[in-house]
Amino acid sequence: MTGFPWFPIGHAIASGTVGRLRAEGPGYQVLQDQAGDALILVLAAGERAAEEAAKIGDVSRFTDVDFSGRSYLTMSIAKAAEPVPLLQWSKRFGLPTTSDIVALGKAIAEMRRRNPQAEVSSALFLGSLEACLAVKDGDGSEDMRQVAAQILTASALSSSLDVGSVRGANPWVSPDDISFFLRALGVSEFAEPIAPEAFALPGRPALEAFFREYVIEPSADPDRYQALRVQLPNGILLYGPPGSGKTHAVDTLIAALRRPTFRLDLGEVGSPFIHQTTVAMRQAFEQAKRSAPSLLVLEEIDSVAPARGPMSQDHKMEELTEILRMIESAAKNGVLVLATTNRKEALDPAVLRTGRFDHSVLVDYPTKEEVELAMHGMLKDRPHDPLDLSEASRSLAGRPMSDAAWVVNEAARLTARAKRDRITDALLDRALNRLISNASVM
Repeated sequence: MTGFPWFPIGHAIASGTVGRLRAEGPGYQVLQDQAGDALILVLAAGERAAEEAAKIGDVSRFTDVDFSGRSYLTMSIAKAAEPVPLLQWSKRFGLPTTSDIVALGKAIAEMRRRNPQAEVSSALFLGSLEACLAVKDGDGSEDMRQVAAQILTASALSSSLDVGSVRGANPWVSPDDISFFLRALGVSEFAEPIAPEAFALPGRPALEAFFREYVIEPSADPDRYQALRVQLPNGILLYGPPGSGKTHAVDTLIAALRRPTFRLDLGEVGSPFIHQTTVAMRQAFEQAKRSAPSLLVLEEIDSVAPARGPMSQDHKMEELTEILRMIESAAKNGVLVLATTNRKEALDPAVLRTGRFDHSVLVDYPTKEEVELAMHGMLKDRPHDPLDLSEASRSLAGRPMSDAAWVVNEAARLTARAKRDRITDALLDRALNRLISNASVM
């Protein structure tokens, strides 16, 4: 900001008494009203924002002001409806709700209809008029997915711009809200999935090959698989000890497929009220079905699908029957179910039948070779000297994969603390020794 209002502080105009400068951008300023608890929007005549104001429906709310040889449009605005650039909306007001999404989406769509070349991120949203004022044209490089992600989730991670990821960050909006808003920005709801040959799961070559063959390739070439009437998996179960990397593998697959993703932690969804767990599962499946093709992640599935016995309660039997029914119909509804468990042996055998979880894949603690591959992947985007990972991978074999991730991150932290630019063998060894020392203390 320049730090100075276009009018002298204390100067009285029709829209209020000029106070300090609160914000400014191309062709506009937002001023504090010294006489009250309101704001004053000032648009410089002849600039893009003022030209835009003349095109919106309620232009009568603006007042013409001449000062020092220049003309302006001014308007008094309540603080609760403070004008804000779209890219800063969530920073100023927090994550949008349904009503916010409707107002923002309509305003953006109308602005883009008037000015297809308008830069969206810098456009000024006027909540009091439910309108956007374009303040400049874009140069063609604007990433609309990133803009949408910033407004919807207060994050610029546009690779996660799908219904499940957005609702995970912002549960106040519905799938319909998200679709409406993305259409307003002219953004496809989903990015294309990555090419099968580009899919990588460092440190898990067997699981990488499995995912590529049974999930990635059919997703990349759906017409061919459908023409041959290939029955895609209803469900895939990843099982193994805690910390072995099951969730990381699922998250890597989700990032590659870029589909709407819905998660249900069945260990937490359990309710003291009979039937409530069944209701939660049914709702999750229905959401995934409406957003198909989609993914449904069921964590700790053993908590709702334990082996049946003579003492099993009726409502637990109901939960198991319900989950079996839903999984059996998942593929035909365009849903792939990914489930994880630390206790495969505790599952009811009916869950593991083909037609339900068609594939059960062991994700065990990694071997030395798997640790070394994983660490290479973790180090790929971190500056480092040529490293000898043989000793570290030998020490970390048979331990949770999260230990390897901890060591790499600790080595990077030690590097930064030492004010060095590249991870060295010595710093990696120090990080490994810290992990081992911490474990021995515990």
